[in-house]
Amino acid sequence: MLKFLLFLLSFQVLSVDLATAAPVVSVRIGKSLKNINVSGLDLKRHLLFNNDFKNYFGRKTVKFNCETYTTLNKHKNKPILLATLESPTGLLSYENIKYQGLFKVVTNPRGDSCDIINDIPMEDYISSLLTKEMNSTWPIEALKAQAVAARTYALHKMQSQQVSRELGSDAFYDLESSEKHQVGGAFFDATDSTVSASYETKGEVLESGNGQIRPVFFHAKCGGKTLRPDQVWQNKEPSYQSVNCPFCHNLGPKGWTNMITVDRMKSFFLWAQQQKILSSKLNSHINTIVLVPDNIDRYKVNFYIDDRPFVVEKAHLRRFFGNVIFPSNSYALEKKNGKFSILGEGLGHGVGLCQIGALALAKQGWSYKRILAHYFPEHVLKKLY
Repeated sequence: MLKFLLFLLSFQVLSVDLATAAPVVSVRIGKSLKNINVSGLDLKRHLLFNNDFKNYFGRKTVKFNCETYTTLNKHKNKPILLATLESPTGLLSYENIKYQGLFKVVTNPRGDSCDIINDIPMEDYISSLLTKEMNSTWPIEALKAQAVAARTYALHKMQSQQVSRELGSDAFYDLESSEKHQVGGAFFDATDSTVSASYETKGEVLESGNGQIRPVFFHAKCGGKTLRPDQVWQNKEPSYQSVNCPFCHNLGPKGWTNMITVDRMKSFFLWAQQQKILSSKLNSHINTIVLVPDNIDRYKVNFYIDDRPFVVEKAHLRRFFGNVIFPSNSYALEKKNGKFSILGEGLGHGVGLCQIGALALAKQGWSYKRILAHYFPEHVLKKLY
């Protein structure tokens, strides 16, 4: 009952937000679905393709068999907004999980499945996201720092309208709820602390030095030093710096180790050649791989393959072998006993806000503004709405 009263209070705040043009973010919460079931109280359904409205009284479930709408996509090759659903309570259920806001059902460009998209006011989105991307029990200043970072990332996605390379501005969503973008939550994921962190930083974002909203990244644990985007993804972002972070050392796992066989490393180099990552072509057959001494502070590794030098960015090794073998981009390679030994620190890509570092700093009494200033020294905190 208390949870529902808190929701009604936030819904009143929502009506004020909408009057001041606070943004509504569209989040894809399910994709490539053959069937979609949406439940709620007094549902209102609008089928866009034939402008059919229907009201359902009481608690009902509306079902969509997405394969029956295949003909809508003939010769279009782009998604079609099939339907919208909403409830006067402000709550809808999908897969027995309650969400705030409105649902959109969108056909796949191939016409054989559907996506479900949740339109939700930004601050409510952030309130539920914090539980998934951080930890709702962490100090409020750490949660606030995460709120600003996540809001900035979401607003950048909304403004760029390039959530999908294939669809571009034809996509009906701004970002998806996944590790690819940000892991969003649902209604019951929001807590008193996460709601406070969201609304107390309402409208605040980080702008780059030239006044633009660019993607602001975050990760679990940097292991001692953050990385720039170009060191991981090759895309340069203005105002990013690599900063020292000794704060996360005493929290979480101290480090990690793994092994790679020589044959697996050969497979990596063949893949790297196919991806046109290498500066020159390999011989048709790899005989020997010699590793130049490496250390954890470097983001590139030097090899000699059949006596020819090759330089590889560490992020490419992580991309090929995956996050299980390479939990982070902060590691050193060593050849030992005929295998490549990996000694690493941290968790995640290492760019931007170190979440464990933010936790440690918040425990030391740092404000969220000071935390953000440390990890994003050339960004400016600004209130947009």
